[in-house]
Amino acid sequence: MARVGLYASIIGAIGVAMVGHVSSVSAAEATPTIERYVLESPPGFDAVTRDGRRLLLDVGSGLAFKSKHGRTLEFYAVTDRGPNADGPGKVERPAGSGSKVFLVPGFQPTLGVVRVADGHARLVSTRPLINLDGTAVTGLPPDEKSAKQLAEVPLDADYRFDAGARRFDPQGLDLEAVTGPDKDGKLWMSDEYGPYILRVDARTGKILQKWAPGTTAKDLPVVFGERRTNRGLEGLTLDSSNDKLYGSLQSPIDPQSADGKSLKARTKDGSSVEIKHQAKFLRWLELDPRTGARRTFAYPLDGSLYEKGRTGAAKVGDIVALGSGKFLAIEQGSRRSDGKIQNWLMRVELAPGTTDITEFGHTLETSSIAGDSVEGADYNAIIPLKKERVLDLNAVGWTQAKAEGLAIVDDRTIAIINDNDFGLASELRDTTGRPVAGSIEDCTVDGESGQLHACASADAVRGALIIADRNDAPVELWVIRFDQSLSTIKELSR
Repeated sequence: MARVGLYASIIGAIGVAMVGHVSSVSAAEATPTIERYVLESPPGFDAVTRDGRRLLLDVGSGLAFKSKHGRTLEFYAVTDRGPNADGPGKVERPAGSGSKVFLVPGFQPTLGVVRVADGHARLVSTRPLINLDGTAVTGLPPDEKSAKQLAEVPLDADYRFDAGARRFDPQGLDLEAVTGPDKDGKLWMSDEYGPYILRVDARTGKILQKWAPGTTAKDLPVVFGERRTNRGLEGLTLDSSNDKLYGSLQSPIDPQSADGKSLKARTKDGSSVEIKHQAKFLRWLELDPRTGARRTFAYPLDGSLYEKGRTGAAKVGDIVALGSGKFLAIEQGSRRSDGKIQNWLMRVELAPGTTDITEFGHTLETSSIAGDSVEGADYNAIIPLKKERVLDLNAVGWTQAKAEGLAIVDDRTIAIINDNDFGLASELRDTTGRPVAGSIEDCTVDGESGQLHACASADAVRGALIIADRNDAPVELWVIRFDQSLSTIKELSR
């Protein structure tokens, strides 16, 4: 199998014995037993491109436990906005500060069911989402009138803006988490655009309620609208012990000036840095969906662990509630030593006395950078969430960059799934069509012609979409069983 070649180096390094579509490994840290699966899906569950090529339906953006029957496990899983890739960092005609290339513009963000049985993990059903008004949900981005941050311009596969097929969509969704079901059998999801929290009927895929940042007592806190582009509400969990929702932004917020530039703050040594890169925490939400009551807490970040010393390189992939104010979370990002991705499973505690920071706007992020009080906001007086690392996923063989779905199976067992971005990526090309080194995000594109200019590489004149073979970009599902309760693996410490 192609997968055997893909994992050959891992097998050699840690002695994994692979049988069929699943392998097991034990680790010294927290002594888990791990079953590793590569997701399979019938052709009918693929996303078809304009040239007839089929992409594995990537349901790795969020994961929730559904049921267990004997040794068979079932999970809910969700896609994000669909097959897309990075586009130029600046767009002309129409003007925009960033872009994404949408290969299948008619794609509907989708809820799937994954079944683990007989040594296989298979996608067995799908349900595209439907808006409150009955229209089909799309994954196309909202424009700046519908979201506080500047828009990502949706481009076609030729890096052009097509106002007809690849329009902006004020109701577009980029799903990143699923949790539940609640006591009424409904699921909850979160997204990166609004960011939104959604209540969804799993049987029909219809959205029943939608929470967005706003000024009323029943809205999400306004400051959540300052989420960094493409880093919205990445984690969401329903705590059955108190029927409250908990959600986490993926990274620190990115407050912006009136002209769309990222705001900066002064460090103690007088340096000027962007808040999105150096704020000492990201925001963690508690929401009672019955009353609208909400609290917000600081999830602390240590920039010294991440590339360029930036907290903005850290990302929370997903969270799950253990009950009694305890959680598991995936924290990941490019590490400082060599830029490679590190993926950690963290234990998090909302202890008595943890500070509710809902009343503070981005001046609290500014204070965390300055080390002093800023306009009445003093991060030094804030008691953040407690956290500690439970498991280094890379140390036990995890190689995927994006661990984005996390679910609890039972008191000792969790499952993790990755987002493979549908195996899509953008590549720079010169006038002869040969690949050119560099990032397309460092270019400007004419949205009418698709022509690139002002690239960091002078030879780059156009972009090209690269579609990986599905065996080289797998959606991987791990089922991890610990030898003790998830809530008692280790004692928490500040």
